[in-house]
Amino acid sequence: MEIEIESRKENKLLEREEIYFRLKYEGATPSRKKIREQLKGMGIKGFIVIDHVKPLFGAREAKAYAKVYPSEQKARAIEPDYIIKRNVSGGKEEKESKEAKEGENE
Repeated sequence: MEIEIESRKENKLLEREEIYFRLKYEGATPSRKKIREQLKGMGIKGFIVIDHVKPLFGAREAKAYAKVYPSEQKARAIEPDYIIKRNVSGGKEEKESKEAKEGENE
C-alpha cells in the first residue's frame, strides 16, 4: 500500500491536523487499522482518526480523509461516538467476534 498526501491543514480551532490523501493498493481496500499504521510509519504523531475511505471505481485507488488529534481524549470530545468506535475498536471484525461469543454463551 502506498500513501500520497494531497493536503495537510492545521485546524487551530479544533486543535487537530486534517489530512487528505490518496491510497494505492493491491487487492481489497485496506482496513482503517492498516491505514493508521502506515500513517504512523510516515511520522505522523498523535491520535489518528480515519474519517472516510472512498475507493475510486475501476482503479486500485481510494481517496481518504484523516484527522490527527494530540490525544484520544481530545478526539472523543469532538468526534461522534460512531466514528471513534470505527477507529478504536476493530470495527466489523470485533463486532462479529462478539456476536459469535454471545451465540456460544446462550
